Amino acid sequence: MSSAYPFEKFSAESKQVLVGTQREAERSGNTYVGTEHLLLAMLQLKTSVAHRVLTQLGISYKEVERRVSAAASRTPRRSSQQVTPTSRTKRVIELAFIEADAMNQDIVDSAHLLMGLALEGEGIAALVLEDLGASPDRVIAEVERQAGVPLSGRGKLPAANPPWTTDRPETPEIIGLRDRLASVRFALKQADEAMDSEHARKLAGEEARLLTALERARRRWLASLG
Repeated sequence: MSSAYPFEKFSAESKQVLVGTQREAERSGNTYVGTEHLLLAMLQLKTSVAHRVLTQLGISYKEVERRVSAAASRTPRRSSQQVTPTSRTKRVIELAFIEADAMNQDIVDSAHLLMGLALEGEGIAALVLEDLGASPDRVIAEVERQAGVPLSGRGKLPAANPPWTTDRPETPEIIGLRDRLASVRFALKQADEAMDSEHARKLAGEEARLLTALERARRRWLASLG
């Protein structure tokens, strides 16, 4: 996968992740290299820092692939001989260099790429991470902890869950609505990338409907907790 940044500035494992990203995009049959392919490649490279961080945060290849595949099945694919990175993927690379510089490190590691994924905020990978509980502040905190660098103060490890969240898990209705909403959001991102405006409009309407249904279901659930 090409980049405006010098390839020699990437660590050996980051180079492996980037090669794996291209492979994930080709395997999925997409005409672009998206942030979701970068996340999947990180999870495939089990020796990387990014993989350790993601594992610590409870993120698995199987779950990410399931969510991405569910969204992809809703989006028509177009035939193309060349797979090119999206602007969001390029932005992730840019952010990775910024994060490496902020840590006073000359080489961009897979952990910096992961921070870029989380901080970019708009790509499918960022949505997947958020939906699985890996918010940008959690990712940053865990990267800094794993790297053994002084804490920047930007990250925050999760506090203990309130007792009722363990004793009274969310209802199957809420869980189902969350999964459907995540799938629609991923599909919407892919429709945008594919410039399929008609499909994107339909998905945006479905997203709004599911958000309303989810909010109502959550209110009912919270009311039942007393």
